[in-house]
Amino acid sequence: MSLIGTSPQRPDAFDKVTGGKGFPVNVKLPGMLHAKLLRSPYPHARILRIDTSAAEKLPGVKAVLVPSEVPKRKYTPVYFVPAAAGSMVQDMLIMSDTVRFAGQPVAAVAATSLRIAEQAIELIEVDYEELPTVFDPEEAMQPGAPQLHEHAANNVAVNPVMGFGDLDKGFAEADHIFEGVYSSHRVHTCYMEPRVCIVDCDRQGNYTVHSSTQHLFGVREKLAYALEIPESKVRVIKAPYIGGGFGGKLDIGYIEPVAALLSRKTGRPVRIEQTRHEDFISTARHPIKVYLKTGVKKDGTFTARHARSILDTGAHATHGAEVINVHGVFGLLMTYRCPNSKWEGYTVYTNNMIGGGYRGYGSPQACFAAESQIDEICEQLKLDPIEFRRKNAWHAGEPHPMVPGVTLDSYAFDECLQSGAERIGWSQRKKADSGSGTKKRGMGFACQPLWVSGCVGFPDIYEHSGAIIKLNVDGTADLAIATMDIGSGQTTTLCQIAAEELGLPMEAVRMVQNSDTTTVPVDAPTHASRATYSAGNAVQAAARTVRERLLKVAGIMLDINPEQLAVANGRVSVKADPKRSLSVAEVVTRAESPFVQHGKNGPAPTTLEEKGTIIGVSSLAPKSNPSPVSVEFVEVEVDTETGQVQVLRVVYAHDLGKLIHRNGAEGQVEGGFQQGMGYALMENLLFDPVSGSCLAGDFLDYKMPTAVEMPRDIQSIFIESNEPSGPFGAKSLSEPCITVPAPAIANAIYNAIGVRIRELPITPEKILAALGKL
Repeated sequence: MSLIGTSPQRPDAFDKVTGGKGFPVNVKLPGMLHAKLLRSPYPHARILRIDTSAAEKLPGVKAVLVPSEVPKRKYTPVYFVPAAAGSMVQDMLIMSDTVRFAGQPVAAVAATSLRIAEQAIELIEVDYEELPTVFDPEEAMQPGAPQLHEHAANNVAVNPVMGFGDLDKGFAEADHIFEGVYSSHRVHTCYMEPRVCIVDCDRQGNYTVHSSTQHLFGVREKLAYALEIPESKVRVIKAPYIGGGFGGKLDIGYIEPVAALLSRKTGRPVRIEQTRHEDFISTARHPIKVYLKTGVKKDGTFTARHARSILDTGAHATHGAEVINVHGVFGLLMTYRCPNSKWEGYTVYTNNMIGGGYRGYGSPQACFAAESQIDEICEQLKLDPIEFRRKNAWHAGEPHPMVPGVTLDSYAFDECLQSGAERIGWSQRKKADSGSGTKKRGMGFACQPLWVSGCVGFPDIYEHSGAIIKLNVDGTADLAIATMDIGSGQTTTLCQIAAEELGLPMEAVRMVQNSDTTTVPVDAPTHASRATYSAGNAVQAAARTVRERLLKVAGIMLDINPEQLAVANGRVSVKADPKRSLSVAEVVTRAESPFVQHGKNGPAPTTLEEKGTIIGVSSLAPKSNPSPVSVEFVEVEVDTETGQVQVLRVVYAHDLGKLIHRNGAEGQVEGGFQQGMGYALMENLLFDPVSGSCLAGDFLDYKMPTAVEMPRDIQSIFIESNEPSGPFGAKSLSEPCITVPAPAIANAIYNAIGVRIRELPITPEKILAALGKL
């Protein structure tokens, strides 16, 4: 292979750093209006009266929208499930007379400028009846707590319970039982491009949508469902790229349906761009408290595990109905062998903001609990933490513990453990709190032994992709696919896969710009670590069809069996005689040329068999759902006088099947660590305990790691186990990169100072309090 494993330049790189005209936030349409949402200052209230007369009279205001004017169909905004999925909770309205969190939209204005729209919403008068509030999910589950939704007794939106074996027997067989409570908090995805959309409704009631989204077809389906119109009435334009998503753009926000309704009222395109504060209250990782009880033998073999997870989903269930399942299955139940296990999940309504998708989708919260407790067990029983995990791990060739009919064909957990330990110098690790001086160093690690490469096998979740590839007479290829590039280089990777399969130079394959839901096959979202594996398989399949047709036409031209031909570097050649060749451009030109051609000897026919555009189309679900494996080692330094933690070194080992784009893979690791380190040490979306209002207005109020805080030494080790069902042997990478940093850092902090902190984020104040200095 000439391209796989290399690092060709991203085709959109120069465009992005010189203004990024492809970002949805930069889209402008003629006659476009600007809209703003009026948001409730109360976390729980009933709207008694809305007076919009003053706003309507303001010059430049073209339309006002209030709850009485919107459809009353309840829906789930989550993109990757059918609109009426039984596994999800249909509890949202575009606008409602009942407010359940501070910041919920209660009205909207469209005007000729943003300034006028902002002035107009200040003129809207709303009378509220305040209602009792509850912000703590465990309090919300108690009898007598304010009831937020009629359908949810004790405010429990969903309550999945899963298990196997005999829990009582397992704990009876244990030589030791360990219990702990592990808490995580609310953090934002911090994508750079805000949520933004433009919706244009024409006179026939057709809606054209531009949105910073992770799923074209999700926007189409959910917008049509919420508006109660046929999906064929909605066309969503694919942006060349968006400014980050990380799971935070996996649901239809309030802005798309509101913009659509305002456009229908005015007959003009309507644009809504959220402020950073509005983004902060639109999506966040769910806080989850995990009560974890584990039984082990003296040798470290698991005998039983019971976990109880309480997730704060906020005012509406949305992603919380599915995050809780991923959290339980891939974070607690299935990560290691344990013959007797039970997990109980509670997704609980509160008057907090709505939770959303975030890279890892429930697994970071679980990994923090499970990997922290494993280290606690090893410390108390004086067991080797690497051998402990190896003893309880799955092995290559075994049935997948979660997905029926799938085996762990490529599964290099042992190799990841060994290579990471050797690179970090694990054998030199000292006992906990054995350093001298006020600054103490420690090492720790954490694992994500089981994860996904998409969603094959999971109830109610879309998992299929399609691609169209067409060769041009100049020897280039156009690739059209609905997969969104969310900043991770999906365009580059997919073009790289196509170029390798087609035998073309990387620069000869171009992603079609501004395709839409009427011109490309249906695709699932860019999420769940699926793009390289699932979309990559679709691209490779389409490219394979193109190559077969290319060789067939070339065979006619060279009067040879196509099986005796090969294509590489833009040329088709005879395998036994490489000098006998044609350029791809020559073959495509012949295929698209007239049947009868005028030559030196006059008109002469070619063959009908060779005629027609050389094109390939695929639409398929992947054959499997292979598990990647990740292990991350870190070294930290803790200042026992200030409580400050500095991460000095990181070694990340990952079984990704086959490396496609090296620089892109390293970027995933480094970006994932930045987010995971922020989650572990500093990021925290804070709210007023009385009003429920978000206290962060922008990034000045929300601390996340910058280049100053990042470790200078981050090393990536990519284990290539060659997944047989993946494109060129590849499987996934993205999400485990963010799952393992928090527990690895927590374990390293314990190794440095000898105190265990079970609540994120691990701030200097918590460290000093644990050391008895506060």
